[in-house]
Amino acid sequence: MSESRNTSSSSTLEATGSRAFNIQPTNSFENDSFLNTFSRSGSSQSFLDADQEFSDTALSLPNNLNPNPIFTSAAIFPDFNGDGKKDKLWRNPQTGETAIWLMDGTNVASQGALKTMSSDWDSKVADFNGDGKTDIIWRNIKTGDNTIWLMDGTTVASEASLPNVPTDWTFSTGEFNGDGKTDLAWRNLKTGENAVWLMNGTQVLASSALEAVDPSWTGTIGDFNRDGKTDTLWRNKTTGENAVWLTNGNTVTKTALPTLGTDWQPSLADFNGDFQTDILWRNNKTGENAVWLMDGSNVASQTALPTLGAGWTSSVGDFDGNGKTDLLWYNPQTGESKVWIMDGANVVSDTALPTQSAAWKTSISDVDGDGKTDIFLRNYETGENKIWKMNGSTPTESALPTFAKEWYTF
Repeated sequence: MSESRNTSSSSTLEATGSRAFNIQPTNSFENDSFLNTFSRSGSSQSFLDADQEFSDTALSLPNNLNPNPIFTSAAIFPDFNGDGKKDKLWRNPQTGETAIWLMDGTNVASQGALKTMSSDWDSKVADFNGDGKTDIIWRNIKTGDNTIWLMDGTTVASEASLPNVPTDWTFSTGEFNGDGKTDLAWRNLKTGENAVWLMNGTQVLASSALEAVDPSWTGTIGDFNRDGKTDTLWRNKTTGENAVWLTNGNTVTKTALPTLGTDWQPSLADFNGDFQTDILWRNNKTGENAVWLMDGSNVASQTALPTLGAGWTSSVGDFDGNGKTDLLWYNPQTGESKVWIMDGANVVSDTALPTQSAAWKTSISDVDGDGKTDIFLRNYETGENKIWKMNGSTPTESALPTFAKEWYTF
């Protein structure tokens, strides 16, 4: 592990060396495929900021017992009716059909079919109007068309088209101005150009071209300084360099972080419950793991975690409901899984869960609103589904309705 010198500067983001990307008012920046958005394993879920100012107390939403809004935001985990119980969004990539399950613990309280969108359309969840109910943004990967659905349960309350953006651009959802409404970050993977759209519901209030970053860099968004505004972790896939942009609207403070070899891959979490994004590092070749506890754009501490074989993948959750990120590990080759209960950079407990056949894939959410992350399992060979209701590292299993194996969920 080699360390680079930290440098910091503050500047207004400009389209330096790039075209302006201006639209008049009317989540990582990788090119998302369908399986990245609707993850089979859950390991590709990314954590954004919580679409609101962080506080030291729990939010006052119904059934919302987790003190950390990362785990309760409807812009991160689908909650289409705003009851604090996380729902399931389904998509059939062959037919373009889309459906929602509204969850009430281990029961599917209701389900609804949404309008069919062809397989050319990719989607992300968001909360564009700040009402605590998950919305959906669709992007056509062939035409560059974009559409927002503002949701109310299983009903599309309103639908609006956004300006067309050429297909070289990909987007992430975030919250750049702290108004509690999802905004959009755009990145051109060929030119390195970046831009932000500040949103108010389905309206683009303002657009800003940001400083271009070479395409060898990949961005992942979080909130490193707990101001409720999206920041970006940048990683150079070629050199292993890392940097953080702390963002306030269209102004950025840039800081270089230590360099790590290119075999290491980051994911974002909050391991000590201070509402500041931390970084989990995993070496995909050696199975080594490490945590950087962050204090703004500074690495407060670096700690090695136990090594797990290269076949394991991780998802972040909070299985004991204390507001500190825990880890679900899953081995897609063997069907093994385990939970690490974390306290900062310490693994408090390492517990194996029941082994499943490799056909079962996991995703995470809190289906009963008790503040503890649960595990949703789907068998993509049979279409079977079940829930592990979690109490710390102890699962209680309940079967759910079977859904045709062609459908994906996350």
